Amino acid sequence: MSTVLLVATVILAVAVAILFLMVLALAREIGRVQVRLGPLGARMMDTGPKIEQAGPSFRGLTDQLGRTVGVGGHRDKPQLLLFTAPGCSTCKSLLPGIRAMARAEKDLEIVIVSDGTPEEHAQFLAGSGIGSELSYVDGRDVGIAYQVGTTPYGVILDEHGKIRAKGLCNHMAQVESLLNALESGTPSLQHLHEQAKVHLAARP
Repeated sequence: MSTVLLVATVILAVAVAILFLMVLALAREIGRVQVRLGPLGARMMDTGPKIEQAGPSFRGLTDQLGRTVGVGGHRDKPQLLLFTAPGCSTCKSLLPGIRAMARAEKDLEIVIVSDGTPEEHAQFLAGSGIGSELSYVDGRDVGIAYQVGTTPYGVILDEHGKIRAKGLCNHMAQVESLLNALESGTPSLQHLHEQAKVHLAARP
């Protein structure tokens, strides 16, 4: 009986060692793929105001709590504009993460800019859980000025109202990439790829 247990233990030990090596090999391959693909940033569309330009500014907008909200222009802290639509299911899936971001990032103002009828906005807000941590505004003119053709779309402005990054935001990693772009000065995935091409071309 003891011989059988010994053999079984040896077999299990060998199997665990093989699995460990396989996991290491898989992790290495995943790392290689990530290096080739680069960071998963928000995909910037080549429309609307350009990076480093001052974004269109608006005053006198009213949010869901009746507060007066401004978009763009000089302000005390950066501003994240998230363009959504009441019927956009992807936009709704982002809301928990956006609310958490608004509570955590005290040095960032978040404004959700939407378009629709008062009834659509009311229905959207009823199940959103949005409180006072961010603002939700009906801003069709804002979307037109920034030439937003699809949602969800994010634009981040610095304290001077200049556009530092923008792009499609289908999940929170892409929203967070806009904040990273603000901090790092690299506005988009396309810019990273262009920089990589320049570096490669400059090599002797």
